[in-house]
Amino acid sequence: MSSFLSGIAAYNHDIKFFLIYNLLANVGIGVFMLLFNLYLRELDYREDFIGEFQAISTLAMAGVSLTMGFLINRIGVWKSVFFGLILFLATSILACLITDPIVLRVFAAFSGAGTAFLFVPTMPFIVDLTKRQERHGVAALAFSLQSLSMTVGSLIGGWMPGLIGTVFEVDTPSVIAYRYTLIAGISVAALAVFPLLSMTRERRTAVPQDSDASASDAQDIERKPAIVRQRVMVFVAVGGIMSLGAGAVFPFYNVYLESLDFTAGQIGLVYSAAGLMAAGLGLLSPYAARRLGSVRAVVLIRLAPVPFYFLLMATPFGPIAVMAHMLRNTSINMAWPIDSTYVSEILPAKARASVFSYRSGAWNLGWALSSWITGQLIVRYGYNVSFAAYSFFMILAMSLYYVYFATIGRGEPAPSVASAEPAAAT
Repeated sequence: MSSFLSGIAAYNHDIKFFLIYNLLANVGIGVFMLLFNLYLRELDYREDFIGEFQAISTLAMAGVSLTMGFLINRIGVWKSVFFGLILFLATSILACLITDPIVLRVFAAFSGAGTAFLFVPTMPFIVDLTKRQERHGVAALAFSLQSLSMTVGSLIGGWMPGLIGTVFEVDTPSVIAYRYTLIAGISVAALAVFPLLSMTRERRTAVPQDSDASASDAQDIERKPAIVRQRVMVFVAVGGIMSLGAGAVFPFYNVYLESLDFTAGQIGLVYSAAGLMAAGLGLLSPYAARRLGSVRAVVLIRLAPVPFYFLLMATPFGPIAVMAHMLRNTSINMAWPIDSTYVSEILPAKARASVFSYRSGAWNLGWALSSWITGQLIVRYGYNVSFAAYSFFMILAMSLYYVYFATIGRGEPAPSVASAEPAAAT
Protein backbone atom coordinates (compact mmCIF):
# COMPACT_ATOMS: atom_id res chain seq x y z
CA MET A 1 0.00 0.00 0.00
CA SER A 2 2.85 2.42 0.81
CA SER A 3 4.34 1.66 -2.61
CA PHE A 4 0.97 2.29 -4.22
CA LEU A 5 0.46 5.60 -2.41
CA SER A 6 3.97 6.80 -3.16
CA GLY A 7 3.33 6.00 -6.82
CA ILE A 8 0.26 8.27 -6.78
CA ALA A 9 2.21 11.01 -5.02
CA ALA A 10 4.86 10.87 -7.76
CA TYR A 11 2.37 11.56 -10.56
CA ASN A 12 2.40 15.05 -12.03
CA HIS A 13 -0.42 17.49 -11.26
CA ASP A 14 -2.24 16.94 -14.54
CA ILE A 15 -2.51 13.19 -13.88
CA LYS A 16 -3.88 13.87 -10.40
CA PHE A 17 -6.44 16.34 -11.77
CA PHE A 18 -7.47 13.76 -14.38
CA LEU A 19 -8.00 11.14 -11.65
CA ILE A 20 -10.12 13.59 -9.63
CA TYR A 21 -12.13 14.36 -12.76
CA ASN A 22 -12.75 10.63 -13.22
CA LEU A 23 -13.84 10.27 -9.62
CA LEU A 24 -16.43 13.05 -9.89
CA ALA A 25 -17.76 12.71 -13.43
CA ASN A 26 -18.71 9.06 -13.12
CA VAL A 27 -21.00 9.67 -10.13
CA GLY A 28 -23.64 10.99 -12.51
CA ILE A 29 -23.15 8.01 -14.82
CA GLY A 30 -23.43 5.63 -11.84
CA VAL A 31 -26.74 7.15 -10.76
CA PHE A 32 -28.09 6.96 -14.31
CA MET A 33 -26.96 3.36 -14.83
CA LEU A 34 -28.74 2.27 -11.68
CA LEU A 35 -31.86 4.40 -11.71
CA PHE A 36 -32.87 5.70 -15.12
CA ASN A 37 -34.43 2.43 -16.29
CA LEU A 38 -36.39 2.23 -13.02
CA TYR A 39 -37.42 5.86 -13.57
CA LEU A 40 -38.73 4.89 -17.00
CA ARG A 41 -40.65 2.02 -15.40
CA GLU A 42 -42.28 4.51 -13.02
CA LEU A 43 -43.34 6.45 -16.13
CA ASP A 44 -45.09 3.19 -17.21
CA TYR A 45 -42.60 2.23 -19.92
CA ARG A 46 -41.64 -1.44 -20.32
CA GLU A 47 -38.48 -3.29 -21.42
CA ASP A 48 -39.27 -2.83 -25.11
CA PHE A 49 -39.22 0.98 -24.72
CA ILE A 50 -36.18 0.77 -22.43
CA GLY A 51 -34.39 -1.25 -25.09
CA GLU A 52 -35.39 1.30 -27.74
CA PHE A 53 -34.20 4.18 -25.55
CA GLN A 54 -30.86 2.41 -25.01
CA ALA A 55 -30.56 1.71 -28.72
CA ILE A 56 -31.06 5.34 -29.69
CA SER A 57 -28.64 6.53 -27.04
CA THR A 58 -25.95 4.09 -28.05
CA LEU A 59 -26.43 4.74 -31.77
CA ALA A 60 -25.74 8.39 -31.04
CA MET A 61 -22.71 7.36 -28.99
CA ALA A 62 -21.54 5.25 -31.92
CA GLY A 63 -21.87 8.11 -34.39
CA VAL A 64 -19.93 10.50 -32.17
CA SER A 65 -17.37 7.84 -31.27
CA LEU A 66 -16.51 7.17 -34.90
CA THR A 67 -15.49 10.81 -35.32
CA MET A 68 -13.70 11.09 -31.98
CA GLY A 69 -10.31 9.97 -33.22
CA PHE A 70 -10.29 12.71 -35.85
CA LEU A 71 -11.50 15.24 -33.29
CA ILE A 72 -8.87 14.30 -30.70
CA ASN A 73 -6.08 14.46 -33.28
CA ARG A 74 -7.39 17.84 -34.44
CA ILE A 75 -8.25 19.79 -31.27
CA GLY A 76 -6.68 17.66 -28.53
CA VAL A 77 -8.11 15.32 -25.93
CA TRP A 78 -8.65 17.98 -23.21
CA LYS A 79 -11.02 20.08 -25.31
CA SER A 80 -12.89 16.96 -26.44
CA VAL A 81 -13.43 15.90 -22.83
CA PHE A 82 -14.33 19.36 -21.52
CA PHE A 83 -16.98 20.20 -24.11
CA GLY A 84 -18.32 16.65 -23.94
CA LEU A 85 -18.77 16.94 -20.17
CA ILE A 86 -20.79 20.13 -20.61
CA LEU A 87 -22.98 18.44 -23.23
CA PHE A 88 -23.52 15.40 -20.99
CA LEU A 89 -24.54 17.52 -17.98
CA ALA A 90 -26.98 19.69 -19.94
CA THR A 91 -28.71 16.84 -21.79
CA SER A 92 -28.91 14.61 -18.72
CA ILE A 93 -30.70 17.29 -16.71
CA LEU A 94 -33.21 17.80 -19.52
CA ALA A 95 -33.77 14.03 -19.90
CA CYS A 96 -34.85 13.94 -16.23
CA LEU A 97 -37.52 16.59 -16.78
CA ILE A 98 -39.16 15.09 -19.88
CA THR A 99 -41.93 12.48 -19.92
CA ASP A 100 -43.16 12.58 -23.53
CA PRO A 101 -41.94 9.42 -25.33
CA ILE A 102 -41.03 11.19 -28.58
CA VAL A 103 -39.02 13.94 -26.85
CA LEU A 104 -37.41 11.31 -24.58
CA ARG A 105 -36.14 9.54 -27.68
CA VAL A 106 -34.64 12.80 -28.96
CA PHE A 107 -32.81 13.42 -25.70
CA ALA A 108 -31.67 9.81 -25.63
CA ALA A 109 -29.63 10.72 -28.71
CA PHE A 110 -28.22 13.91 -27.16
CA SER A 111 -27.38 12.14 -23.92
CA GLY A 112 -25.65 9.35 -25.82
CA ALA A 113 -23.55 11.87 -27.73
CA GLY A 114 -22.45 13.52 -24.48
CA THR A 115 -21.61 10.19 -22.86
CA ALA A 116 -19.36 9.30 -25.80
CA PHE A 117 -17.22 12.34 -25.01
CA LEU A 118 -16.72 11.03 -21.47
CA PHE A 119 -15.85 7.42 -22.26
CA VAL A 120 -13.98 7.40 -25.59
CA PRO A 121 -11.14 9.82 -24.73
CA THR A 122 -10.27 8.11 -21.41
CA MET A 123 -7.44 5.93 -22.70
CA PRO A 124 -6.11 8.52 -25.21
CA PHE A 125 -6.03 10.99 -22.29
CA ILE A 126 -4.08 8.50 -20.14
CA VAL A 127 -1.61 7.82 -22.96
CA ASP A 128 -1.19 11.56 -23.51
CA LEU A 129 -0.60 12.23 -19.80
CA THR A 130 1.79 9.42 -18.92
CA LYS A 131 5.23 8.05 -19.57
CA ARG A 132 5.34 4.54 -20.92
CA GLN A 133 6.56 2.92 -17.70
CA GLU A 134 3.73 4.41 -15.59
CA ARG A 135 0.93 4.04 -18.15
CA HIS A 136 -0.45 0.71 -17.00
CA GLY A 137 -0.55 1.78 -13.36
CA VAL A 138 -2.37 5.02 -14.17
CA ALA A 139 -4.83 3.17 -16.42
CA ALA A 140 -5.60 0.63 -13.69
CA LEU A 141 -6.05 3.39 -11.12
CA ALA A 142 -8.24 5.48 -13.43
CA PHE A 143 -10.61 2.61 -14.16
CA SER A 144 -10.72 1.63 -10.50
CA LEU A 145 -11.64 5.20 -9.61
CA GLN A 146 -14.38 5.06 -12.22
CA SER A 147 -15.78 1.99 -10.48
CA LEU A 148 -15.49 3.68 -7.10
CA SER A 149 -17.26 6.74 -8.48
CA MET A 150 -20.03 4.62 -9.96
CA THR A 151 -20.31 2.90 -6.58
CA VAL A 152 -21.03 6.27 -5.00
CA GLY A 153 -23.55 6.87 -7.77
CA SER A 154 -25.18 3.51 -7.06
CA LEU A 155 -25.45 4.36 -3.35
CA ILE A 156 -27.03 7.70 -4.17
CA GLY A 157 -29.38 6.07 -6.65
CA GLY A 158 -30.33 3.25 -4.31
CA TRP A 159 -30.95 5.11 -1.06
CA MET A 160 -31.67 8.73 -1.87
CA PRO A 161 -35.20 8.04 -3.25
CA GLY A 162 -36.22 6.75 0.19
CA LEU A 163 -34.77 9.83 1.87
CA ILE A 164 -36.58 12.11 -0.58
CA GLY A 165 -39.79 10.19 0.01
CA THR A 166 -39.46 10.71 3.78
CA VAL A 167 -38.51 14.39 3.65
CA PHE A 168 -41.00 15.48 0.97
CA GLU A 169 -43.71 12.96 1.87
CA VAL A 170 -43.94 11.40 -1.58
CA ASP A 171 -44.26 7.75 -2.50
CA THR A 172 -41.16 5.60 -2.85
CA PRO A 173 -40.65 4.48 -5.54
CA SER A 174 -42.13 7.34 -7.54
CA VAL A 175 -41.31 9.55 -10.50
CA ILE A 176 -40.56 12.52 -8.22
CA ALA A 177 -38.23 10.60 -5.91
CA TYR A 178 -36.28 9.11 -8.82
CA ARG A 179 -36.14 12.40 -10.73
CA TYR A 180 -34.62 14.38 -7.84
CA THR A 181 -32.13 11.59 -7.20
CA LEU A 182 -31.00 11.66 -10.83
CA ILE A 183 -30.56 15.44 -10.66
CA ALA A 184 -28.52 15.10 -7.45
CA GLY A 185 -26.16 12.67 -9.18
CA ILE A 186 -25.72 15.02 -12.12
CA SER A 187 -24.96 17.87 -9.73
CA VAL A 188 -22.06 15.90 -8.22
CA ALA A 189 -20.79 15.09 -11.72
CA ALA A 190 -20.83 18.81 -12.56
CA LEU A 191 -18.01 19.34 -10.04
CA ALA A 192 -15.71 17.50 -12.49
CA VAL A 193 -15.46 20.74 -14.47
CA PHE A 194 -13.08 22.20 -11.86
CA PRO A 195 -10.21 19.66 -12.04
CA LEU A 196 -10.31 19.88 -15.83
CA LEU A 197 -9.99 23.67 -15.68
CA SER A 198 -7.11 23.29 -13.19
CA MET A 199 -4.90 21.43 -15.67
CA THR A 200 -1.88 23.22 -17.14
CA ARG A 201 -2.19 25.31 -20.27
CA GLU A 202 0.17 22.92 -22.06
CA ARG A 203 -2.12 19.97 -21.34
CA ARG A 204 -5.24 21.85 -22.39
CA THR A 205 -3.76 22.66 -25.80
CA ALA A 206 -1.83 19.43 -26.46
CA VAL A 207 -2.63 17.06 -29.36
CA PRO A 208 -1.63 13.35 -29.35
CA GLN A 209 1.99 12.45 -30.15
CA ASP A 210 4.36 9.61 -29.40
CA SER A 211 6.37 9.97 -26.21
CA ASP A 212 10.16 9.76 -26.30
CA ALA A 213 10.09 6.38 -24.59
CA SER A 214 7.99 4.75 -27.29
CA ALA A 215 8.82 6.87 -30.34
CA SER A 216 11.16 4.30 -31.93
CA ASP A 217 8.59 1.49 -31.60
CA ALA A 218 5.84 3.73 -32.98
CA GLN A 219 7.94 4.87 -35.94
CA ASP A 220 8.91 1.28 -36.72
CA ILE A 221 5.33 0.01 -36.80
CA GLU A 222 4.16 3.15 -38.63
CA ARG A 223 6.30 2.01 -41.57
CA LYS A 224 4.13 -1.11 -41.77
CA PRO A 225 0.63 0.27 -42.49
CA ALA A 226 -0.80 -3.15 -43.39
CA ILE A 227 0.03 -4.46 -39.90
CA VAL A 228 -1.39 -1.32 -38.29
CA ARG A 229 -4.65 -1.70 -40.20
CA GLN A 230 -4.85 -5.39 -39.32
CA ARG A 231 -4.35 -4.78 -35.61
CA VAL A 232 -6.90 -1.96 -35.62
CA MET A 233 -9.46 -4.13 -37.42
CA VAL A 234 -9.09 -7.03 -35.00
CA PHE A 235 -9.22 -4.81 -31.92
CA VAL A 236 -12.36 -3.08 -33.22
CA ALA A 237 -14.00 -6.36 -34.26
CA VAL A 238 -13.43 -7.86 -30.80
CA GLY A 239 -15.06 -4.82 -29.18
CA GLY A 240 -18.03 -5.01 -31.54
CA ILE A 241 -18.61 -8.71 -30.84
CA MET A 242 -18.34 -8.22 -27.07
CA SER A 243 -20.86 -5.40 -27.26
CA LEU A 244 -23.50 -7.73 -28.70
CA GLY A 245 -23.30 -9.74 -25.48
CA ALA A 246 -22.97 -6.79 -23.12
CA GLY A 247 -25.89 -4.95 -24.73
CA ALA A 248 -28.07 -8.00 -24.18
CA VAL A 249 -27.50 -7.98 -20.41
CA PHE A 250 -26.38 -4.74 -18.88
CA PRO A 251 -29.20 -2.31 -19.92
CA PHE A 252 -31.78 -4.59 -18.32
CA TYR A 253 -29.96 -6.01 -15.31
CA ASN A 254 -31.41 -3.65 -12.72
CA VAL A 255 -34.88 -4.46 -14.03
CA TYR A 256 -34.00 -8.18 -13.89
CA LEU A 257 -33.00 -7.84 -10.25
CA GLU A 258 -36.27 -6.02 -9.59
CA SER A 259 -38.09 -9.01 -11.15
CA LEU A 260 -36.34 -11.20 -8.52
CA ASP A 261 -37.96 -9.00 -5.83
CA PHE A 262 -34.92 -6.80 -5.12
CA THR A 263 -35.86 -3.29 -3.92
CA ALA A 264 -34.22 -0.14 -5.30
CA GLY A 265 -32.10 0.07 -2.16
CA GLN A 266 -30.98 -3.54 -2.49
CA ILE A 267 -30.17 -3.04 -6.16
CA GLY A 268 -28.13 -0.02 -5.15
CA LEU A 269 -26.21 -2.17 -2.66
CA VAL A 270 -25.56 -4.83 -5.30
CA TYR A 271 -24.25 -2.24 -7.76
CA SER A 272 -22.20 -0.59 -5.00
CA ALA A 273 -20.65 -3.87 -3.88
CA ALA A 274 -19.84 -4.68 -7.50
CA GLY A 275 -18.22 -1.28 -7.91
CA LEU A 276 -16.11 -1.68 -4.77
CA MET A 277 -15.01 -5.15 -5.80
CA ALA A 278 -14.13 -3.92 -9.28
CA ALA A 279 -12.26 -0.90 -7.91
CA GLY A 280 -10.18 -3.02 -5.54
CA LEU A 281 -9.38 -5.93 -7.82
CA GLY A 282 -8.88 -3.62 -10.80
CA LEU A 283 -5.69 -2.38 -9.16
CA LEU A 284 -4.30 -5.91 -9.54
CA SER A 285 -4.43 -5.76 -13.34
CA PRO A 286 -0.71 -4.85 -13.73
CA TYR A 287 0.15 -7.89 -11.59
CA ALA A 288 -2.12 -10.14 -13.70
CA ALA A 289 -0.52 -8.83 -16.89
CA ARG A 290 2.98 -9.53 -15.58
CA ARG A 291 2.17 -13.05 -14.37
CA LEU A 292 -0.02 -14.24 -17.25
CA GLY A 293 0.96 -11.97 -20.13
CA SER A 294 -1.39 -9.30 -21.46
CA VAL A 295 -3.30 -11.41 -23.97
CA ARG A 296 -3.85 -14.44 -21.75
CA ALA A 297 -4.85 -12.23 -18.81
CA VAL A 298 -7.48 -10.41 -20.86
CA VAL A 299 -9.02 -13.65 -22.15
CA LEU A 300 -9.22 -15.36 -18.75
CA ILE A 301 -10.55 -12.29 -16.95
CA ARG A 302 -13.24 -11.52 -19.52
CA LEU A 303 -14.49 -15.12 -19.58
CA ALA A 304 -14.72 -15.40 -15.78
CA PRO A 305 -18.42 -14.30 -15.51
CA VAL A 306 -19.69 -16.65 -18.26
CA PRO A 307 -20.26 -19.76 -16.05
CA PHE A 308 -22.50 -17.71 -13.73
CA TYR A 309 -24.73 -16.67 -16.61
CA PHE A 310 -25.08 -20.33 -17.56
CA LEU A 311 -26.12 -21.00 -13.95
CA LEU A 312 -28.69 -18.18 -14.09
CA MET A 313 -30.24 -19.74 -17.18
CA ALA A 314 -30.79 -22.93 -15.20
CA THR A 315 -31.57 -21.32 -11.82
CA PRO A 316 -32.77 -17.70 -11.54
CA PHE A 317 -31.47 -17.42 -7.99
CA GLY A 318 -30.72 -14.04 -6.34
CA PRO A 319 -27.20 -14.77 -4.98
CA ILE A 320 -26.10 -16.16 -8.36
CA ALA A 321 -27.45 -13.03 -10.06
CA VAL A 322 -25.50 -10.86 -7.62
CA MET A 323 -22.26 -12.79 -8.14
CA ALA A 324 -22.64 -12.69 -11.93
CA HIS A 325 -22.99 -8.90 -11.83
CA MET A 326 -20.04 -8.47 -9.48
CA LEU A 327 -17.78 -10.67 -11.60
CA ARG A 328 -18.80 -8.93 -14.79
CA ASN A 329 -18.00 -5.49 -13.34
CA THR A 330 -14.68 -6.73 -12.02
CA SER A 331 -13.74 -8.36 -15.31
CA ILE A 332 -14.29 -5.06 -17.12
CA ASN A 333 -12.19 -3.14 -14.63
CA MET A 334 -9.32 -5.61 -14.70
CA ALA A 335 -9.29 -6.41 -18.43
CA TRP A 336 -9.77 -2.96 -19.95
CA PRO A 337 -6.53 -1.36 -18.62
CA ILE A 338 -4.50 -4.40 -19.73
CA ASP A 339 -6.21 -4.55 -23.10
CA SER A 340 -5.96 -0.82 -23.78
CA THR A 341 -2.37 -0.45 -22.61
CA TYR A 342 -1.32 -3.39 -24.75
CA VAL A 343 -2.93 -1.99 -27.87
CA SER A 344 -1.68 1.55 -27.21
CA GLU A 345 1.87 0.20 -27.18
CA ILE A 346 1.65 -1.72 -30.45
CA LEU A 347 0.22 1.22 -32.43
CA PRO A 348 1.55 4.71 -33.30
CA ALA A 349 -0.05 7.84 -31.80
CA LYS A 350 -2.53 8.71 -34.57
CA ALA A 351 -3.65 5.10 -34.86
CA ARG A 352 -4.13 4.93 -31.08
CA ALA A 353 -6.61 7.81 -31.10
CA SER A 354 -8.43 6.26 -34.03
CA VAL A 355 -8.56 2.70 -32.69
CA PHE A 356 -10.25 3.73 -29.44
CA SER A 357 -12.64 5.87 -31.47
CA TYR A 358 -13.51 3.07 -33.90
CA ARG A 359 -13.77 0.50 -31.15
CA SER A 360 -16.16 2.67 -29.17
CA GLY A 361 -18.20 3.23 -32.33
CA ALA A 362 -18.36 -0.52 -32.98
CA TRP A 363 -19.16 -1.14 -29.32
CA ASN A 364 -22.06 1.29 -29.33
CA LEU A 365 -23.44 0.07 -32.65
CA GLY A 366 -23.40 -3.49 -31.34
CA TRP A 367 -24.87 -2.41 -28.00
CA ALA A 368 -27.67 -0.47 -29.74
CA LEU A 369 -28.59 -3.37 -31.98
CA SER A 370 -28.39 -5.90 -29.17
CA SER A 371 -30.32 -3.87 -26.58
CA TRP A 372 -33.11 -3.07 -29.04
CA ILE A 373 -33.55 -6.70 -30.17
CA THR A 374 -33.06 -8.18 -26.71
CA GLY A 375 -35.61 -5.80 -25.18
CA GLN A 376 -38.23 -7.18 -27.55
CA LEU A 377 -37.19 -10.78 -26.89
CA ILE A 378 -37.19 -10.42 -23.09
CA VAL A 379 -40.81 -9.28 -23.13
CA ARG A 380 -41.74 -12.40 -25.11
CA TYR A 381 -39.36 -15.11 -23.90
CA GLY A 382 -37.76 -13.97 -20.65
CA TYR A 383 -34.20 -13.22 -19.57
CA ASN A 384 -32.55 -16.50 -20.60
CA VAL A 385 -32.23 -15.06 -24.11
CA SER A 386 -30.16 -12.24 -22.62
CA PHE A 387 -27.79 -14.52 -20.69
CA ALA A 388 -27.30 -16.91 -23.62
CA ALA A 389 -26.39 -14.00 -25.91
CA TYR A 390 -23.82 -12.65 -23.44
CA SER A 391 -22.12 -16.03 -23.06
CA PHE A 392 -22.01 -16.81 -26.77
CA PHE A 393 -20.64 -13.47 -27.93
CA MET A 394 -18.06 -13.18 -25.15
CA ILE A 395 -16.65 -16.63 -25.97
CA LEU A 396 -16.57 -15.74 -29.67
CA ALA A 397 -14.84 -12.40 -29.05
CA MET A 398 -12.18 -13.86 -26.78
CA SER A 399 -11.47 -16.67 -29.23
CA LEU A 400 -10.74 -14.12 -31.96
CA TYR A 401 -8.66 -11.97 -29.60
CA TYR A 402 -6.49 -14.86 -28.43
CA VAL A 403 -5.98 -16.45 -31.85
CA TYR A 404 -4.87 -13.17 -33.39
CA PHE A 405 -2.88 -11.38 -30.70
CA ALA A 406 -1.27 -14.50 -29.21
CA THR A 407 -0.19 -15.94 -32.57
CA ILE A 408 -0.84 -14.18 -35.89
CA GLY A 409 -0.54 -10.48 -35.02
CA ARG A 410 1.58 -10.48 -31.88
CA GLY A 411 2.95 -7.02 -31.08
CA GLU A 412 6.55 -6.74 -29.87
CA PRO A 413 6.32 -3.64 -27.59
CA ALA A 414 3.85 -5.36 -25.25
CA PRO A 415 6.44 -6.69 -22.76
CA SER A 416 6.81 -3.12 -21.45
CA VAL A 417 3.68 -3.90 -19.40
CA ALA A 418 5.65 -6.53 -17.59
CA SER A 419 8.56 -4.21 -16.99
CA ALA A 420 6.45 -1.38 -15.57
CA GLU A 421 7.53 -0.24 -12.14
CA PRO A 422 5.26 -1.57 -9.37
CA ALA A 423 5.06 1.81 -7.65
CA ALA A 424 2.20 2.91 -9.84
CA ALA A 425 -0.50 0.42 -9.00
CA THR A 426 0.68 -2.79 -7.36
